[in-house]
Amino acid sequence: MNSFIPLSLVLSLGCLIGQAQAGSLFRWVDNSGTVHYGDSVPPSYSQTGHAELNALGMTVKSVPAAKTTEQAAEDDWIKDLEEKRQKFKDRQQQEDRELLTTFADVKQLDESHQNRLKMLQDSRKQMEVLRDKLKLELADLQAALAKSKGVEQKRVQGFIDTKQKSMSDYEMAIQQSLAEEKLAVLAFQKQRSRFIELLDKQKARESGEAS
Repeated sequence: MNSFIPLSLVLSLGCLIGQAQAGSLFRWVDNSGTVHYGDSVPPSYSQTGHAELNALGMTVKSVPAAKTTEQAAEDDWIKDLEEKRQKFKDRQQQEDRELLTTFADVKQLDESHQNRLKMLQDSRKQMEVLRDKLKLELADLQAALAKSKGVEQKRVQGFIDTKQKSMSDYEMAIQQSLAEEKLAVLAFQKQRSRFIELLDKQKARESGEAS
């Protein structure tokens, strides 16, 4: 920045500052880098950034240049990423609090997991029993269908269609139960590791406070 300022610019600026006592004075730079002062910013430069000056010529407010589409998109992406990080952090803290308040030690956590698995497995076994029962009933109906005729044949076929639909529902529920059990095991492994980590941190903190 040049330390020499032309007298004409000083005089002009002085006049403008005098005018600023009755209103606002603005400073902006054109495309060629020339600095301008005035009581309003030309519309063509309203989006390129400017400064508002007081009566002493000091900047009291700076208006940054409008962001490009790319800059705005990047800012939105960063904001969204930070919001997701904060949500993850808040959710993790909530899960940590629930772990520490629900279980006193790892043994309790293990027992809780085993109980849940047993409930899933018992429920699945019941569905498998009902499914196998339907298979036997379907076999009997298929045999009856081969011997029936006319109206009776239609009635037996209706029974077969209903039981086949029920058996299909049981098969789907059994597969969903197996998938749920796998997810429960994976979630437990992660939860158990996190719980041990939290207990170690809690122990170290308590040890430090005691010393």
